[in-house]
Amino acid sequence: MLAALVAAALLAGGWAGAGEGGTAFAAAKPRPRAAHAAPVPKLIFGASLLRAPAVAVTMAPAGISVEYPVMATDMGAGPCPPPSLAAELTRLGSPPLELAGVSQDETAPPGTLPQPPTSWQAATLYPLPAGFWTQLHCLLSSTREQLTVGLNMRTGSLAWATQMAGEARAAAVNGLSFSLGNEPDLYELPNYGSLDKPFAGEEAAAAGLYEQLAAYLEPAVAGEALLGPELAAPTRWRRALPLVVRAVGLGTVGVHLYPLTACGSGSEATIAGLLSRSAGSSPGRLAWVARTAHGLGVPAIISEANSASCGGQPGVSNTPAAAVWGLRFGISALEAGFGEVRFHSSGNSYDPFVVRGGRVYPRPLADALVALNSWFPLGTTLHPVPSTSLAAAGVVAHAALRPDGTVVLILDDQSARPAKVLLRGVSLAQLTTVSPLRAGMPTRTVTSPTAQLHLAIAPNEIVAVAGRP
Repeated sequence: MLAALVAAALLAGGWAGAGEGGTAFAAAKPRPRAAHAAPVPKLIFGASLLRAPAVAVTMAPAGISVEYPVMATDMGAGPCPPPSLAAELTRLGSPPLELAGVSQDETAPPGTLPQPPTSWQAATLYPLPAGFWTQLHCLLSSTREQLTVGLNMRTGSLAWATQMAGEARAAAVNGLSFSLGNEPDLYELPNYGSLDKPFAGEEAAAAGLYEQLAAYLEPAVAGEALLGPELAAPTRWRRALPLVVRAVGLGTVGVHLYPLTACGSGSEATIAGLLSRSAGSSPGRLAWVARTAHGLGVPAIISEANSASCGGQPGVSNTPAAAVWGLRFGISALEAGFGEVRFHSSGNSYDPFVVRGGRVYPRPLADALVALNSWFPLGTTLHPVPSTSLAAAGVVAHAALRPDGTVVLILDDQSARPAKVLLRGVSLAQLTTVSPLRAGMPTRTVTSPTAQLHLAIAPNEIVAVAGRP
């Protein structure tokens, strides 16, 4: 009887929620709505979300770029990599795999370096292990990933490039392309090291040198698809880029982008900076690269990216905030015209996962790869959802129509205050949350007999609603 009386009192007074420390309490009277409270945004789940011009998803939205030594370490010492590595790559959506980064121009094929080293350069190069390509073939046979192999352009050995290309062809299972050199816009040009400011014609000279080196290595990759020029700062080659694409015969334009930097003090790489609108939307600054590539009839991708350059910042790049940033960055890249983002792994804090003793330990950024590749499979169309009421609440919305006819509505609260959204027209859906405070992507099935969902979104939280209209 006492329990019945308490329940009746709660129903009469109204449930207010959980107080500080998680203690629930009952309110004697419902709080009146403040006179200035904004109305709750309302959306209809269906065709009305798909009216804005669409972006077509033509490749896997999220790939990975891995330094050669990291890939060799992750694959271990056995004839095949640990099964946990293949399982993790499969969980990430079998993302395109690129062997690249700064180690690309510091790697020598197996068995090519003199022992002991006969020069400083030889001593500082990284020799690939003898079983590297056999292990990689074993891995790719399981995951079926597309492979991009970065060749050492800075050393400039045609024999090395020929050997690497031949071994890569034997390892590839589901498509192969090559990248010639890493960030050639940062290569030092001879005789100009003493200058403290750009000289006249620097862009043309650097681009011309890249074209010459590419022509020298061309016999090693003849007939294969080429990705490049892998620029660190594309604006340095803004005028030269279309000329380079034509001269080298690039099949895909690839550039690098890090919204923050951990170089020096690392004071710029903070969680607040990572969750800022400028960090999440930074691919928009390079939309001109995608337009240039499309004008030449080739796709463009961000072939190397992560939260902060110089390996990321511990306590920032390896936190759940990185998953929120990665989702925003990937969606912004699609809207800017890039077909794909390849998140970099270099053995540092921003890696999507680490392998230790044959076990894989995912980091929060991996959640962004899973979400991008599962929410936006090939054939999806991505639509922004314009809404003045959402904008007033600080919520950015996108809707994706997938090939199977399901719709995914992504609601991103980019404000510092919680937001509420009323979603009508859906009685059964999957609800997924990506939080800057908790790792993982909890997903649950929700039902509503009235075909209405009341959504509460925390600051900097992303909520995805997937279902059939």
